[in-house]
Amino acid sequence: MSDGRIDSTLWVMRLPKGLWSRLVLVPMGLLFASCLSQSVAGVGEGPIPPADAFPVVSIAVIDGSGEPVANALLTIADETVQADGAGMGALVWQGRPITVNISAPGFFPGAVEVAEFLEEPLSYTLRPVVLKGSVTNGKGQGLPGAMVLLGDESVMTNGSGGFSVERAVPGALRVERPGWFATEIEWSGDDLIADIELQPMIIRGLHVGGVTLGSPDAWEEILQIADETVVNALVIDLKDESGRIYYESTVDLAEEIGAVQPTYDLESVVAQMAQRNLYAIGRIVTFQDPLAARAKPSMAATDTSTNSPYQKNGQYFLDPTDPSARAYGLDLAAEACAAGLDEIQFDYVRYPDGFSDAIVFDGGSSQETRIAAISGFLMEARDRLHPLGCAVAADIFGFITSVVDDGGIGQQFDELVEVTDVVSPMIYPSHYSAGWFGYNVPNDNPGPVVAEALADGLERADGPAVVRPWLQDFFYDSSQVRAQIEEAERLSVGWMLWNAASRFQTDALDPSNGDDLSPTSVPSVVEEDSQDAAGS
Repeated sequence: MSDGRIDSTLWVMRLPKGLWSRLVLVPMGLLFASCLSQSVAGVGEGPIPPADAFPVVSIAVIDGSGEPVANALLTIADETVQADGAGMGALVWQGRPITVNISAPGFFPGAVEVAEFLEEPLSYTLRPVVLKGSVTNGKGQGLPGAMVLLGDESVMTNGSGGFSVERAVPGALRVERPGWFATEIEWSGDDLIADIELQPMIIRGLHVGGVTLGSPDAWEEILQIADETVVNALVIDLKDESGRIYYESTVDLAEEIGAVQPTYDLESVVAQMAQRNLYAIGRIVTFQDPLAARAKPSMAATDTSTNSPYQKNGQYFLDPTDPSARAYGLDLAAEACAAGLDEIQFDYVRYPDGFSDAIVFDGGSSQETRIAAISGFLMEARDRLHPLGCAVAADIFGFITSVVDDGGIGQQFDELVEVTDVVSPMIYPSHYSAGWFGYNVPNDNPGPVVAEALADGLERADGPAVVRPWLQDFFYDSSQVRAQIEEAERLSVGWMLWNAASRFQTDALDPSNGDDLSPTSVPSVVEEDSQDAAGS
């Protein structure tokens, strides 16, 4: 101020720290009504001229939806002011037209011309940077339910695998999906489209029943198998064919009907699996439920010939169209997923097989109704469990991979691969009758039967779901179990071994190769060395 005049540019530079925020928060009317003799002192500074000696232009920075852009930067020449948390910034009026450059992370920069002094705040809209893209599998099919993370922003892919990240800031772009390898790339911000391909984990699992989980010695034996072989996943029973729930569930209906009969602590079991980097799958027997059907007949399929819940050979089926029956399975699934599981597997997610016209369901039982009920349930499960971080799997009859209809039970293969993350056909050779795949006794041809069934399924798997079969480890010796495993390994689809009592032919398993979730080579030489199967 050598000539006695106030240079407004210098005043911008000399304002004490904190004065900008005071100017932003002071209403314009009050600012100009301040007494000329009043002054504001900054800490460690000399007297500051009266506030009204510094007329300011206030700019409210907003996004396209009218929401404030917190901490935007407003710049005149080489002087920069940061807006407050409400997106409001103030600049000293230069006494002449000015250009204010405005920027914020995640937005395209902009500029506004201020031709004259304005007492009211000026509003300026920044356009957000939007990164769009898709997450697909190796066949170019979109993967729903993948989590896309970029800086502080995270979104989930939609039903076709697409995503859109607003306010995108260059940095590490990471994509995660249960059952798939996470992928991370460095996004420079130059290209606003990012298409990312994920690769599925190759899961090699064992079924672990609730009784086994309740026995420390038996459970330790299972963990030891996983430690010493290529097994990298365990399928633990949450609720089995009896309707019994083996962990301490707090779902109201489960407690009401006495289904909660715990043998193990779910969180502890999940923690033990996590320590070993084992993929954790929770199995829920869904619509076959003797406990719930008898306790809540309104939820069950009804046999009009007896006016009682339908039952056949000791099996009772809930009505897949009944809202309460559906909610029961979904509530258990959400509860278990929250305990840290990676995947929820719905078994008996079907109508009873071979039911007569005397068996009625609230929503009907035509093929169209059956398919809609089962697929709709699994879509509900996907919508509910994906945000919680769990994949959705469905166990299906083995022959479903080879037929075009729903097999009379609501499981239509082409539909199922569209609405689930994993489809697990139970391709047990003992369950195929004479003539299947050209064999008089399919049970005597374990390897070829598995190969044929998988070929049928993989040829039709046009959706995002992974095909991961259940293989037979009952009534077989190790060489027969190994023959099935080799076919699954040849196709790199992974596998799970079913044995109701969780006793396995461990000689059929390769020693661990230290590569937890990726394919192993199939041995060229196989050394030759029960009970019935559950599931839908």
